[in-house]
Amino acid sequence: MNRRRARQRGQVIPIVALMLVIIAGFAALTIDAGLSYDQSRNDQDVSDSAALAASYTLWSGGTLSSAYTAAANVASADCNGPEAPCTVTVNFYGSTFTGSPACTWTSSSNTCGSVTASTVDFVGTNVSNTSTDAFAELGAANRTHTVQSQAVAEVSSTGGGGSSGNSTNPQTACEVCVFRDVTINGGDILESGGGSIDVGGYIFFNSSNDTVETTNGYGIDILGGQQEDGATAMFNGSSDVINASGNLSIDGGSGYSVFFNSSTNTIETSGKFNMSSTKSSPVDNNGTGNVFSPTTWSSAVAPAFTDPLATASVPSYTGAATSCGSVTAATWENTSGCLTVNGNAVTLASGDYSSLTIESAATVNPGVFGSMTIQANVTFNPGVYVLDGGTMLINSSGVKLSGTGVTFYMTCGSGTSPASCGTWSGSGSSYSCSSQSSGGEIEFNGSTTLDLSASSTYSNILFYFDRCNDNADAFFVNSSGVTADTGYPSGGVYADSGTIFLNAGTTAVPSPIIVNNIFYNTSSATLGTATGSIAIAPESSNPGDLVK
Repeated sequence: MNRRRARQRGQVIPIVALMLVIIAGFAALTIDAGLSYDQSRNDQDVSDSAALAASYTLWSGGTLSSAYTAAANVASADCNGPEAPCTVTVNFYGSTFTGSPACTWTSSSNTCGSVTASTVDFVGTNVSNTSTDAFAELGAANRTHTVQSQAVAEVSSTGGGGSSGNSTNPQTACEVCVFRDVTINGGDILESGGGSIDVGGYIFFNSSNDTVETTNGYGIDILGGQQEDGATAMFNGSSDVINASGNLSIDGGSGYSVFFNSSTNTIETSGKFNMSSTKSSPVDNNGTGNVFSPTTWSSAVAPAFTDPLATASVPSYTGAATSCGSVTAATWENTSGCLTVNGNAVTLASGDYSSLTIESAATVNPGVFGSMTIQANVTFNPGVYVLDGGTMLINSSGVKLSGTGVTFYMTCGSGTSPASCGTWSGSGSSYSCSSQSSGGEIEFNGSTTLDLSASSTYSNILFYFDRCNDNADAFFVNSSGVTADTGYPSGGVYADSGTIFLNAGTTAVPSPIIVNNIFYNTSSATLGTATGSIAIAPESSNPGDLVK
């Protein structure tokens, strides 16, 4: 029996029509989602840029208001909203960006009150914008929905010692690095204009009218490795000042951060202010009229710093071919290979001198010296001058020392190569001397003008003391009027275990200064430079933990 198949032609049309609607819906959702994602990515970039702008403003010494303005300006310039510009909220945080912010700032209000820029470590931004839906709710033209993005940026330090990431010195953030203590005795100045001041121990103001200061945006860290009478910054006199152009951190540890044992002293900073102590208060104020500016601080702990030249190569010397013995002005008619005399011009050859006394103008070549006494102008030819345990003594006034590419290496012995004063060992950024002894030193016993520059071969350190040379008079100024010529090109004092001892005023010392201790035993002495440090050559490739 034949049956005719039922006619089904045309039934695919409604199916296709239905599928087209479904596909169009997915396409619309895809386009809307893509537009929304693109908007959110743009707004996230805006949030990141706004947070960075605000943190940089604070880093540069700006206020919370100027930081908000910087973030808002970025949002205004870079947001791409279809109907209205995006809005930005700036949250200011203390030592952590988790939890509630210290205060919030918007275009219409702020809750910051007494919160200051010095206590802000992190800046968060919240950007709110609109995104156009091309197809959703087709009955509403250009429907929009809200897109939000957030970002947090850390306020990098403007120099607080171990916190300086902005030094003009390419290898060390601190222009003055003191691994232990600074003692100041009246009308003295310790200053830095080309890097921060880092002190691993305490600062002790033992008299009045002393100043420790930085300029050009650099900061100060006093870490309190050992406390003077239980305090990291001890004020025994009046009208003493700590003034940081950048950030300031004073860490008391288990002692006080600050102990005012007198009146009318000042601690001030243009950047962030941190004081930490395990005591209930970091300050013991035993005087009147003492001033903090700003009056509030955070409790962030500054990181320890290490020797920025811990892994740099030391000066090398292959030994002197000629043994010159003891040479003085009285024997300058002798031309037996160690000196030549041409009229009034005296030149000393490179050699091994048990002692050298210069009583009239002379030119000296590199060598090894048991001791060197200078009583007249000297020109040093380029190279390394080894003091193998004795003293380089400038023993007259009005002396000028000149030369370019010079390094004085103060060690504990000589031979075919300079002998170390101890055993220097470690790894990474942690190095120390397992043994120490007192070696060569320089002593200024008369007014002296330094017109010297260091050798770039040896990290641009002019006075390089063996790392384990613990001489308490390593750089000893015993007469006023020690100055550096204007335009002083390069130099520095490096005495990891030694002390700069100032026993007379009006003193200029090459910088950067990297020493174990600084001791002022006089008044009216100035150490450092207000205008900028002299850079250390790139040979010192491991600056240690000097940057937060």
